[in-house]
Amino acid sequence: MMFPNQGKRSSFSSTGLKGLFPGLTYVEGVSLLHRLHPLVKLVLLICFTLAVFTTSLRGELVLFCLLLLSYRTGGLGPGFFVRKLRFIFIFGLMILLVQILWIREGYLLWQLDLGRLHFAVWSGGLWGGLGIVLRFVNVIGSSYLFVATTDPNRLAYALMKAGLPYRAGFMLITAMRFIPLFRLELALVKNAQMAKGIELEGLSPRLLIRVVKYLLVPLVVSALSKVDFLTMSMESRAFGLYPTRSYMSAQALTGKDKIALVGIPLALLLFYIFF
Repeated sequence: MMFPNQGKRSSFSSTGLKGLFPGLTYVEGVSLLHRLHPLVKLVLLICFTLAVFTTSLRGELVLFCLLLLSYRTGGLGPGFFVRKLRFIFIFGLMILLVQILWIREGYLLWQLDLGRLHFAVWSGGLWGGLGIVLRFVNVIGSSYLFVATTDPNRLAYALMKAGLPYRAGFMLITAMRFIPLFRLELALVKNAQMAKGIELEGLSPRLLIRVVKYLLVPLVVSALSKVDFLTMSMESRAFGLYPTRSYMSAQALTGKDKIALVGIPLALLLFYIFF
């Protein structure tokens, strides 16, 4: 199910924060990653995350290169990766700067004396900071790739076929569908409030209180009304009456999918041993 604001940037602010945060939405496509079974991609994401937290700096660089290659394989490209995750890169650079300034371990790489100010870069701070940044980018980037290439309907149906209660699967589908809807609702509420002459631009503690009052409160009220309509629709269709349900599309695992489910953890083990 697509919403009108998919593929568009959020108009929450016209300052430097505008369009900074990525929208977690599914991007339709016909690439190899889009065609993979959702359970295979889920296992791949879990194994990739485990590899991120168990490998060395050299392994982190290899995983980052594999992540960029995966974005290209998914038909998104490195440009999409940088554009959607630029906030992650900015935050990662801040982490790296803190590590360089505060960690004084290893051997001295560079120093600068400016009177009372003394700057020094030590190997422990630099390599440790790079490791944290790469780990952070790899985890967030792989998670976003999974969301961008996995249809929430297919994912929920596959999980329900694997044994997940269909009530929990419906909760997953609803949550992922409401994210872009709330982004659109937030933009509409903001534009309506600004049309009344209410200033909502800038960054200040006073503005934060105003944002909560004039944006979040109407958004919560609108969300609760949508929940009421959804509840009445589900009750009118006797949702939850039967212990099992039927499916419009089959999500059966093929022979290749089963081989992949076994091969991916083995590849993780080999990667761990090598790096």
